[in-house]
Amino acid sequence: MKRELMAMIGLSLAVLAAGAAVADEFANCGFEDGAAGWSLPKKAAVDETVSHSGTKSARLRVDDPKVDSCYVTRKFPVVAGVPYKASCFVKADNVRDVPGRMASIGAGMLVEWANEKGAWCSAAGGGAKCGIFGTADWKKVECNLKPPPSAAFAQVYLAVRGAGTAWFDDVTFERVDIAVEKVAPADGVEMADNAPRFTWNLLKGIGRYTVELSRSPKFEKEKTLSFDAGGLPEYQLMTPLEPGVWHWRVLSAGIDDPKPWRFTQTAPKSRDCIPPQVAARAARVCGANEPFTLLSSEKASMRLAFRAEDGALQFEVFGKFVRRVKSGEFEYMFDPPQSGWPKGLAECRFVAKDDAGNVLCKDPFWLLCAPRPENAVVISAGGFYEQNGKRIFPMGIYEVAPKYMEEVRRAGFDVVHTYRWETNQDNAECGKYLDACWNTDGLRAFIGFDRGVHTRKGVMQGNFVHVAHRVGTLCGHPGLFCWYLFDEPEHLFQYVSPDLLKAFAALVRELDPYHPVVASTIHEETMDEYRPAYDSHWTQAYGNPAGVSVMVDNHRKFIGGQPPISLLLNCNDQEQGAKRRRGIEPDPTRFSRDYASLRACALQGIVKGCNGVIWWWFARDTREYYTAAQNPKAWSDVLKIVKEIADIRLVVNADGAVRTGSAGDEKHPVVWWAKDVAGRKTVFIAINTSEDGQKVEIDAGGSIGKLSLDLSRYEVVKRNCRKDEQ
Repeated sequence: MKRELMAMIGLSLAVLAAGAAVADEFANCGFEDGAAGWSLPKKAAVDETVSHSGTKSARLRVDDPKVDSCYVTRKFPVVAGVPYKASCFVKADNVRDVPGRMASIGAGMLVEWANEKGAWCSAAGGGAKCGIFGTADWKKVECNLKPPPSAAFAQVYLAVRGAGTAWFDDVTFERVDIAVEKVAPADGVEMADNAPRFTWNLLKGIGRYTVELSRSPKFEKEKTLSFDAGGLPEYQLMTPLEPGVWHWRVLSAGIDDPKPWRFTQTAPKSRDCIPPQVAARAARVCGANEPFTLLSSEKASMRLAFRAEDGALQFEVFGKFVRRVKSGEFEYMFDPPQSGWPKGLAECRFVAKDDAGNVLCKDPFWLLCAPRPENAVVISAGGFYEQNGKRIFPMGIYEVAPKYMEEVRRAGFDVVHTYRWETNQDNAECGKYLDACWNTDGLRAFIGFDRGVHTRKGVMQGNFVHVAHRVGTLCGHPGLFCWYLFDEPEHLFQYVSPDLLKAFAALVRELDPYHPVVASTIHEETMDEYRPAYDSHWTQAYGNPAGVSVMVDNHRKFIGGQPPISLLLNCNDQEQGAKRRRGIEPDPTRFSRDYASLRACALQGIVKGCNGVIWWWFARDTREYYTAAQNPKAWSDVLKIVKEIADIRLVVNADGAVRTGSAGDEKHPVVWWAKDVAGRKTVFIAINTSEDGQKVEIDAGGSIGKLSLDLSRYEVVKRNCRKDEQ
């Protein structure tokens, strides 16, 4: 979900893990000691006549935001990965929407991150709580935050973005004090198990956990065993423990466990207490009589018990050992019962028992019996979407209601979406949406899952049952294009750890290998950690043409070149949308994204080697934003670009050698792409990503050869050249 959407679906950045804020001792957060600790620009001062509490506050006046500094700043040390809360009180006098060097967002507070050397942590996602305009009495603003791995400091900005005067007082910067809620082994339990499985409840905003074991309740370093448990709320001990009393706790970066639990272990260390490990949570068969296989960490007896809704046992099937795949992996095959597998999704109980009597139970384990869809979509080895073996280049758009599907399909879009399915678990209604898509001349949709922000029982909370049922119910629908696993899982208000998201992706793939799993992540520092959770990364390149070029290159670098990238573009006027939310109606003649800019951004989906282009967003009925679909001229521009891309998709999807490059200004380059099609024709595209004109020399090779181009602002040049035209 894009940042601008948060207000629309009622998300609150104040939603945090259970716990209290712990005030760190930072002097002079109320300006009672003047400007000590703060950096005040020329038109800022400590005001001894206005205050929220005490006797003083900081006053900042901005007359011309193109010239004047708009921030009072301070740096606070932080521990990376630990949740924080920042707040202050703001009073405003005649704060106005005046264009400046940055977007006008009113008075308030912003927070960004800096590393140990004080350098900005780019694309790391801080917090912002502004939007105070006009004249207003004291109002509290608050940001909930999570520093990225490279962060050592938070840079707090008390802001007047626009023109006018604001006062700031009672600034707080607090660490959110949270502790893990342990589940098992229970405190005080006695157990004959030298390799217990530790479980606890998920903590919001926590990416990795550490399990510590000690014979001493004081956890002295030399007496403590430490295990990296990753981002899931469980850890299976694989190293046997000595008999005796053990204490255990769960930690994370900057987070302590003040009340460790104890258990007594009575089994000898030599006894095998480690159960077989089977990673899969589900399996898929395409026919009632088709067997399937699972991998185990050791030889074991394996069985699946199928039960009716009332709990009565219907039948059991047993796994047959097939072969040893490699060290620590053994393959087992499950043949269908005489009557065949039940159609659709079945919840089973899976039990694996090794020779030592150790038992692994997975309840539920899902088996889906469903035919392969006729229009299956996969990501090819080359990184492109393929439908039934044929390469495609999809064009999509977010937030399309059924009543607009015909218009959108007629315009040339292939794929649509609505955020509704990311806030509820109604699969029947979701199926109706897919019906509406498919009945609109084969339009298809990317479908998400309940994130759990509102329901508190979605992906954030580890609800595998919901995901299994959505996939099992809808994966055979011809209107399904791909699974939109999650959007921006790094945000604190909807945080999902990389390990948890990877586990969900694995479940989706186990149940449905015939549709890609896609996700959109934004923090470059953690992008690689989420990489196994998506088959194609949906890169949010929402800036100007030069920004699109940089963003795609950066994301490709941070995910190691694989998986491939689908290009997400912005087609709404963010500045006028912000004004609309303050009651100022947009001016249609001043839509911020003109045809040249929209076109130069979109055609980079081809030039930068992306596998599709998706626009954010349609949303014609929203009053919170100002989208191209609400502006006739802008919408006409978007449709011209969609048609232009559609007209060259045959070339894009054809076999042929591709060459790419850049020329001109390093920060605002001319990017180019040339493709030799079937050895007969070369197609060439060059895009000036600069606001200024550029003259460049390009050697495109093939039938194009060397070119001298004189390009105007955001100009796109396309050429076709046959060998006999040289």
